[in-house]
Amino acid sequence: MRSTQERLVVDELLRLQDVRKVYGRSRNSVVALAGVSLGFRRHTFTAVMGPSGSGKSTFLHCAALLDRPTSGGVFLEGQDLTAMSERALTKLRRNRIGFVFQSFNLMPALTVVDNVTLPLRLAGKRPDRKLVDEVIERTGLAARRKHRPGELSGGQQQRVAIARALVTRPVLLFGDEPTGALDSETALEILGLLRGSVDSGEQTAVVVTHDPVVASHADRVVFLVDGQVSAELQRPTVEQVSGQMARLGAWARMQRSAGADRVS
Repeated sequence: MRSTQERLVVDELLRLQDVRKVYGRSRNSVVALAGVSLGFRRHTFTAVMGPSGSGKSTFLHCAALLDRPTSGGVFLEGQDLTAMSERALTKLRRNRIGFVFQSFNLMPALTVVDNVTLPLRLAGKRPDRKLVDEVIERTGLAARRKHRPGELSGGQQQRVAIARALVTRPVLLFGDEPTGALDSETALEILGLLRGSVDSGEQTAVVVTHDPVVASHADRVVFLVDGQVSAELQRPTVEQVSGQMARLGAWARMQRSAGADRVS
């Protein structure tokens, strides 16, 4: 019979092991990630938070291998992505990983359908019409199929971005402030789509955010400070997340102040 720890490792889709990211060299170097080790279980929704400069964006870029770590390993289904060539990584991201960003990154001259199917065409694949229709229906875009981004609201454009991320049936979905440019009501609708993709058993989501409301929809919140994991919350409430962020913000200000005093 497997131990609890063994089951957790088997259930992990993604693992970062001792990941460091250092920008620059010698005295001018900046440590953005200082040995982060984290596992992400299948079919879970994790929010990553932290004060400004905590390493959230660097974490996401390294986890998705958009930027290679200085050292450490990033494992997707047990495969070390850091050992792969750029060409192999590009193919893996197209087939296995979806991305949703704050800026929608849609092609303005393309219709909703063409924007959604763009990743498939770039990969040299013929879109499955039934799957495309299913994703467009699921994201509430059925009546907007022939519209271009300029004819859509911000929330509708983000729905297109989510549909585009889902159309390749990725196992892993990364979000970088996916609701940051939206009003609160629209943001909740987008969160419902992300939550639904996880609850359906199709995706595992990892979302970087500064918004406690976004984090409260996650199964787990991981807090970063100075490039290190400082705390975690399971099944968090908005109040718990807000309180933790307030404490981390105060701690970060104290550290910066102490550093300035040492320099002076």
